[in-house]
Amino acid sequence: MDHIKFGRKIYSFDNGDVVLKSTSVTEKALPNEDERTFTRRLVEKYQDQRGVIEVVFKRGHPDYAIITFS
Repeated sequence: MDHIKFGRKIYSFDNGDVVLKSTSVTEKALPNEDERTFTRRLVEKYQDQRGVIEVVFKRGHPDYAIITFS
C-alpha cells in the first residue's frame, strides 16, 4: 500500500532507524449504504489485507470507516 489518498501511517523510531508500524485509510460510506453493506464492501476491497475496521456513525447511519492495517 504505497499511495494513500486519505489516511495515516504510524512509524516508530530508535537511534535513527525508522519502522512502519501501521497504515490506516479512511473510506466514506456511499449514500443510503447501511452498516452491513458498507462493511461488506470494505472487506471485499481489502480482502488481501489484515486489519481492523472502525465504523463512524452520524445520525444513526455509517458516515465513514477507518481501516487500520498492521
